[in-house]
Amino acid sequence: MTLPLMALAVGAIVAGFLSIPPALGGSAALEHFLSPSFTAAGGEGHGAETPAAEAAAAPAPTEAAETAAEAAHGEPHITLWAERGLMAFSVMIALIGIFTAYRFYVLNPETAERLKERYAGAHNLLFNKYFVDELYNATFIRGTMKSSFGLWTFDRRVVDGAVNGSGWMTVFASWVSSLIDRYIVDGAVNLVGRSSEESSFVFRRVQTGLVQNYALLMLAGVAAFVSIYLLVR
Repeated sequence: MTLPLMALAVGAIVAGFLSIPPALGGSAALEHFLSPSFTAAGGEGHGAETPAAEAAAAPAPTEAAETAAEAAHGEPHITLWAERGLMAFSVMIALIGIFTAYRFYVLNPETAERLKERYAGAHNLLFNKYFVDELYNATFIRGTMKSSFGLWTFDRRVVDGAVNGSGWMTVFASWVSSLIDRYIVDGAVNLVGRSSEESSFVFRRVQTGLVQNYALLMLAGVAAFVSIYLLVR
């Protein structure tokens, strides 16, 4: 966490030097650069200059110039001396904080320990940064972890289970299909072939190639036909 804070500090320092306010003799270049993003465009025509361009071209305003600008635009603004006074006040507060911390934690650390024991609740609240990290950890981080674990469990047991079940069903169906093809389809085809093969032995004995046998069979057939005809009649 230290490195991101250092990077932010460097950026703040550079941005501060780029946007020195007019009260300290600067031009507030960064403020004028970003001002079109925070102000609505006026209907003054396409040829009118933007406020940022006018502010960049104009010299650093004086107190009288700012007063005249306020009267012209109707926008309230504090004077340069009031702005400088607020800057000095904020710097004074920072210096007082630095001096107080140096006195309590460097020169007289026992004083800090006594205050810590006397105001234990406030010290605990401030030391833990109002428990923002704990609240963030208990809500967002744990919630994200639990939801991700739930999604992982759903993916493992439901999605993967459905995919694996489909795979096993496909394997089982292909196994059943192979059995049907092997023992039923191939069995029926082989049965027809085997039946033809076995019946050929019987017909092979009948087909001797002798005319006498064929004539005898024809005579037997005619006799059988005549006998059936006489019986039925």
